[in-house]
Amino acid sequence: MEGQAVTTNPWLIMAINMTVVFVVLILLGILMTIVHLIDPTKKKKDVPPSAPVVAPAATPVAAPNASAQNEGEVVAAIVGAIVAMGYSSEQIASIRPTATSAKWRSSNRWCISGNGLFR
Repeated sequence: MEGQAVTTNPWLIMAINMTVVFVVLILLGILMTIVHLIDPTKKKKDVPPSAPVVAPAATPVAAPNASAQNEGEVVAAIVGAIVAMGYSSEQIASIRPTATSAKWRSSNRWCISGNGLFR
């Protein structure tokens, strides 16, 4: 063949291209299934599940002001969300505010005081 197209029918070209794409996708799916079956990093199932660890109850502390109480509630909500994701409370090293949180608080005060755009 001297540079001539085999076909000029666009429907046939589309059918050939889509067939190639889906055959490759099916082959990749089969390859992923095989890798999943022979996965060497998979954990062994012979370990029996242990009883859930119960964290000791925290001692109540008197809150000096409302912002400290709100921060305590925020910390409790964060810890609850992390524990709900499957981690234990012993795995949480620390929870500390970021540098941007103070900026957000001052921005909120500015808007609430009537000096901001929102009234």
